[in-house]
Amino acid sequence: MKGFNWLLILWFFFTAPFALAGEIEKIQAKGELVVSLNKGYPPFAMVIDNQLRGLDVDLGSLAAEYLGVRVRFVQPETYDRQIPTLLSGETDIIIAAMTRTVDRGLKVSFTDPYFEVSQAALVTRAIAKPETESYFDLVDMKGIILGVKANTTHEQFARQLFPKNAIRLYPTAEEAANGLVKGQVSAMTADSPFIKVWAKSHPQHYLKIKPLLAPVTREYYAFAIRHGDPDFLNWLNLFIDQIKNDGTLGLLTHEYFDQMPWLKNSKGEEKISPALFLKNKFIAQQKKMIEKRRRELKNNKIIYD
Repeated sequence: MKGFNWLLILWFFFTAPFALAGEIEKIQAKGELVVSLNKGYPPFAMVIDNQLRGLDVDLGSLAAEYLGVRVRFVQPETYDRQIPTLLSGETDIIIAAMTRTVDRGLKVSFTDPYFEVSQAALVTRAIAKPETESYFDLVDMKGIILGVKANTTHEQFARQLFPKNAIRLYPTAEEAANGLVKGQVSAMTADSPFIKVWAKSHPQHYLKIKPLLAPVTREYYAFAIRHGDPDFLNWLNLFIDQIKNDGTLGLLTHEYFDQMPWLKNSKGEEKISPALFLKNKFIAQQKKMIEKRRRELKNNKIIYD
């Protein structure tokens, strides 16, 4: 019996440190951060020349670099598999343009936001009016058929506004947009970054398809991890805070949404560092502030003695 007790003590001595280890320690011990990505959601996650590219791809790679491990990406076939794949232990984190919601918060822990978006849409110009500018303008259009990515906040939102038979589901936003081009639907909805980039990257459809980008909601993308590890959550929040403050996130956003070098027909601009990007942004903000003050002085018609 005493021998059994000693075996139990030895087993606990060797296994307890790992059992009590947090996610950071486990990730570093295996030498790999497994990131769950979106599928077909440019410019957050896309395949360019047989390689994964995108804002979320870069953020996952950078987080792994800070942790001192390699990165491996997983792309579930459908979006509703993101959280189950995380909870099963197949992935360590979701970085997949995932909107923070209270319902999802019951299943996973969300970090601070890293990107703000609004519900937006694409619509055929044949049914759009000149004053049609926002997603909500679609609600009163008779006979509209709306393409929506399944199992997302877009689907939930659309079902609160449109009849059931007016909604057609697609596995990805890209396929919903393709359905619009093919005439399967008369409009499609997605987050504003996707709509903005799709419109810029498909100029050949400008005369037939109109982007609706006037903000109607305020939603936020965040990373998601399993419940129960405040240390990992705190570190990720520090990571997000740092890449915001040092210009990295701003630079990546500028590259993917303004320069768009990932487009075949994009000329792009000269590469700049995060520090130089912050410098340019600071100067631009200062100039804007000065011009604003000058306009205010002019409008006030100040008289000097």
